[in-house]
Amino acid sequence: MTLTVNVKATAVLHQYVTHNRYYPSQKQFANAILAFMRETIPQEWTKFRDMVSDNFRVITHENFRVLE
Repeated sequence: MTLTVNVKATAVLHQYVTHNRYYPSQKQFANAILAFMRETIPQEWTKFRDMVSDNFRVITHENFRVLE
């Protein structure tokens, strides 16, 4: 499940940092990624959380039998 959330988060990063943008140097590209993570995500988290959250259920051991 964690992988799914990471893939979705990467897709959001890709959309906001790379779509229709050109970075002449690797340093500018890296700075854009860091700015997205440090500034954009905290400021716009309410918009992003629905895009990256995964629907999951809490599973308790009471619902399962352990076969020995």
